[in-house]
Amino acid sequence: MADIFDNAYVPDPHDRRDRLVSPASPADTTDLTGIAPALVLTAEFDLLRAEGKRYAERLRKAGALVEHHDIPGADHGYDNQDADKARQSYARIARHVRQATDPKTAEAG
Repeated sequence: MADIFDNAYVPDPHDRRDRLVSPASPADTTDLTGIAPALVLTAEFDLLRAEGKRYAERLRKAGALVEHHDIPGADHGYDNQDADKARQSYARIARHVRQATDPKTAEAG
């Protein structure tokens, strides 16, 4: 199925290396200094997990990784299959957005 999705998302294989298509591509070596702080969520059984972990590491090296969280026992699209894991992930995302956009929240920790 990955090939089907790749072909539907970006039909030209050469274009898949564009950093705007996948900032986690091994071909992307752009300096990330100054990029906005980021939360990265990956799923334990996701085919794209390694890319997400690689991107989180690049963000960490640039000083922009706020948190990398790997969802245990989850696969790509887990949020459509596991309501509890989805709620936990969405709560994590919401917390990070609040901290990033509300200085009072960030100070309160």
